[in-house]
Amino acid sequence: MNTFVRRTTAALTEAADTVTMLIGAATGAWTGYTYSPAGLDAALHLPYTGAAALAGALVFSAAADLVLIPVRRRLALSAPLYTPAAGGRGVRVPADLDEALGQIGAATETDAAHRAAQAAYRIDLSKSLLSSADRWRGYTTGDATFYLAPGAVLHHSREEDEYGVPQHRYTLLTAEDPTSVPITNIGQIHQDLAPRARKTTEAANETAPSTV
Repeated sequence: MNTFVRRTTAALTEAADTVTMLIGAATGAWTGYTYSPAGLDAALHLPYTGAAALAGALVFSAAADLVLIPVRRRLALSAPLYTPAAGGRGVRVPADLDEALGQIGAATETDAAHRAAQAAYRIDLSKSLLSSADRWRGYTTGDATFYLAPGAVLHHSREEDEYGVPQHRYTLLTAEDPTSVPITNIGQIHQDLAPRARKTTEAANETAPSTV
């Protein structure tokens, strides 16, 4: 079964399933409206018709599934409907496990960088600096770092709480102080680095030769 035939057959199968459900719903609604119980209250007439329409759609859909099962099984056993995404992007299919691990590792690093940039709105609503994925360096551990200045980087880590909700943590790391500083907004980074910049400038002025 070639690609064109598979795609056409799959589209016709889905269309047939949808049309069957619509016919079943219409038939059920007509039946419920026409043959509703004589003593049924007027306020319940519409809900009764809706329930009949739903029942008709389910019955017709189940019947269609029985007819279409062989077709769907044939499609499932045939080749994929679409070519692998890797081939479309020019990424070669790995020849061995080592090459596969290399590709996965590179993808993991890129993924970590993008996740750090995507979640950066939590601390940088301006989306003008930390949201740039190109500035982040991802690692296979899932962590990522953002180079701020010589001796200063922003670190991102991602964990899940007891309910499985992702928790993004940003911390500032500097060469002068090994203690990581939790960051909840980009202003904290400015407040932390500004004194360091002044000290660096003052030290440079003190060591510069006097021109007087």
